[in-house]
Amino acid sequence: MKELPELTDDAVIDLAREGGVAWIPKLAGERRFALAQLPAPRREQVCDILKKAMPLGAPPGENNPAGRGDQRYFRIQISYETDRQSGDIVILIPEQLAPPELEHLWREGECE
Repeated sequence: MKELPELTDDAVIDLAREGGVAWIPKLAGERRFALAQLPAPRREQVCDILKKAMPLGAPPGENNPAGRGDQRYFRIQISYETDRQSGDIVILIPEQLAPPELEHLWREGECE
């Protein structure tokens, strides 16, 4: 997995739950967090949740078991820009491996 870059105010995080047998819009809702728009304590909470969750997933591809069969998974996409680099990271985390804080962030759009 690519190392998590420094998340500055330019970073935007998209968090969605995908997969399963049937696509149901309410169950696949995407959350977007623009770090520049979050107060500092909430921004730190979101970044802490990501740091905890990212090692549990892998980029999309043949070696990633997320989404196989009817398994749900979380898709985290981080768009970032720093002084030295910019880009996107996409990580898929099987729902059963995801920390409860990640699911709460996706469901409520809030940190616990």
